Amino acid sequence: MLKQAFLAVLLLLACCVALMQGLPTSSRERCLCKRPGMLSVRMDRVATVEYHQSSGNCGREELLVTLKNSRRRCLNLNGEQGRTIKEAIMKKRNVK
Repeated sequence: MLKQAFLAVLLLLACCVALMQGLPTSSRERCLCKRPGMLSVRMDRVATVEYHQSSGNCGREELLVTLKNSRRRCLNLNGEQGRTIKEAIMKKRNVK
């Protein structure tokens, strides 16, 4: 009887672990951009551009611009410049 109860509890725990595996570990997202971002930046001041797709850490897309003075700014993907840069990056990724 004790063996059967132990096996039932062990089976129940195994099922719980299997179900919890897909759940997020934290309710906080670790996004690089806290706000929607700027609508545009002067391209002559841009050093690098990084596009991050949504992932398990952050549920939204982000476009991060590093300026020549080493400051990092988020660019709004709903703005015209943000959409244009994202499209160019996606084209470049698909070519490779």
